[in-house]
Amino acid sequence: MRTILMTMLMLPLGCTIGGCALSLPPGGFGNDNAAPGEPSDADDVLLDPAGGDVGRPIGETDGTVADGDVIAGDPVPDDSGAPPDDESTTTPPPDGDDTEMPLPDDVPLPPDNVQSGTLTAGSFDDNLNYDVYQSFIAQLLQNDAAEQLPALNLGRRVVITVRNDAGQPVGDARVTVIGASANDQQAQAALDTTTGSDGRVLFLTNLDGAGDESEFLLTITPPDGSDPLTVMANAADAAWDITLPAVASTTPSRLDLAFVVDATGSMADELEFLKIEIDAIASGIQSAFPNVAQRFALIVYRDFGDDYVTRVFDFTASLGDFQNDLSAQFASGGGDYPEAMHVAVEDAAALSWTETGTARMMFLIADAPPHVEFGERTMEGIADLRDAGVAIYPVAASGVADEAEFFMRTAAFVTLSRYLFLTDDSGVGNAHAEPRVPCYHVQRLDRLMIDMITAELNGTQTNPDPATIIRTVGHPVDGVCTAAPSDFQPDNGSEPQAP
Repeated sequence: MRTILMTMLMLPLGCTIGGCALSLPPGGFGNDNAAPGEPSDADDVLLDPAGGDVGRPIGETDGTVADGDVIAGDPVPDDSGAPPDDESTTTPPPDGDDTEMPLPDDVPLPPDNVQSGTLTAGSFDDNLNYDVYQSFIAQLLQNDAAEQLPALNLGRRVVITVRNDAGQPVGDARVTVIGASANDQQAQAALDTTTGSDGRVLFLTNLDGAGDESEFLLTITPPDGSDPLTVMANAADAAWDITLPAVASTTPSRLDLAFVVDATGSMADELEFLKIEIDAIASGIQSAFPNVAQRFALIVYRDFGDDYVTRVFDFTASLGDFQNDLSAQFASGGGDYPEAMHVAVEDAAALSWTETGTARMMFLIADAPPHVEFGERTMEGIADLRDAGVAIYPVAASGVADEAEFFMRTAAFVTLSRYLFLTDDSGVGNAHAEPRVPCYHVQRLDRLMIDMITAELNGTQTNPDPATIIRTVGHPVDGVCTAAPSDFQPDNGSEPQAP
């Protein structure tokens, strides 16, 4: 069972990741603060009028809306937790009109001769550099902006890796972790999930509800359903390495790839370039892995008071349909720094993810955090994606400051993924804030994202081809920072900028 130990509060100085005492708000983490995000056509998302379940994709429908559904422009109950009236209403298109709006005249289009490979980016693995992540989180939660962020008590961190007797990773093995002090072998597990294609699972004792337990019963069930293996394990050990003899190692036969994209006005300088990159990445993966069944999904999101909050295009096996949906999007709206990221993340968790034999990946492309009052819900959505075995690869665009980096890096950390960030090397877009990481390589964004997808499909992490590296910051060796650059500052002092 997963228990999220987060609450909105100012932490005292000296608080560490493993030692913050937290208290849950009365009533737990319900959706009492649910905010409306109303769609206008069949590709949008309906929200429960009472502020309950959110983000259920309509999918392929005729676009009709049943009586009682909240759609764009409907009044919102005063107790819904929505923003004020002047921020929460939108104007729907004419009834029955589901045609795409033309691009506004002020949307910055890339030159006609621009091809994929224009944007540049770096990446960082916080699980390979856990001390860096701990320092980053502790400093953010102790500075003046800490009251803007949900507290995060991870507890002890253990990376569980399952291999066969040939040393190959075993994906789709079921992993259950139960406190050794439980009197009943049928006690609810602190962790019950399956390994990724690389054979790994991340266990965080507090985040996963294990509390002060240190001894655990670890049970691994092979993907073929044969007899499970149960061993005792101690959380003082940062790695639990398990060998399953005579079990085959197989790579995923399917790929579910979702793109969740901030489409507010502040993204206008890069969104049109990103559309070109994403289009080429999807085509490249389909060409490189012809024997892997591939599905693509798209979620674009804005903010309350815009033309829409989210638009959801659930998984499709048609690359052409996905590309058409992507090409029809443009950046507009927003107006303040935070956006409705929490709704987009919840919508992503509700997509029709395939459960087994599948590499499940999501690229979250954004330049702003969620609203302060929805930080907890954003974390809950990330946790739901983690429970579904989705690897979240954030891509930080220009404008990202500390608050956004907190959510995006944490999403990558808890799903054993990497934090990606655009750089100024391309010359595209506004200036990009330097990430608070001490080392990284800069590559073309399309090459980097393809490398991430390839790693998920092959079950192995690879280092970048030296020929693809544009420049290097610090001293990364196999993804680990061996030394920080002399001018590295853990606190970059960045301030959020409204578009």
